[in-house]
Amino acid sequence: MNACEIVARYLSAFWELRWDDLVPLLDDRAVYVDPLLPAPVEGKDAICEILVYCHEWGEYSGELVSIFGSETHVAAELRIRGRVVKPPEGMSETVVGKSFDFIECDVFELNAEKRIVRQTIYADALSLQQQIGEVF
Repeated sequence: MNACEIVARYLSAFWELRWDDLVPLLDDRAVYVDPLLPAPVEGKDAICEILVYCHEWGEYSGELVSIFGSETHVAAELRIRGRVVKPPEGMSETVVGKSFDFIECDVFELNAEKRIVRQTIYADALSLQQQIGEVF
């Protein structure tokens, strides 16, 4: 399996809540960088907690628009659609039921063992915040 296929499998597992398929694709010391978080998240277990939390507050449908890369770096262009089912931490109940539709580009770094060691998200957070009416 090449790096692009690994990333596509990882994203599909995230959207479909297939944690048993997702976890082995991460390195134990992986780093997850998201503009909606105050700091990078380090370690496979901590990253999995964040990914599970994402599905606690939102229902998602992700579309992999394009993907390209080398054996160590992959860029994935995504379109994320969904709705808020529970207010994310720090938000009011008024966001529940609001829909969102935004684009993002995720950049992945893989090690020699073909495990994801870093995921950096470049999301259109401004559109997301405008659509749900509050700031993360």
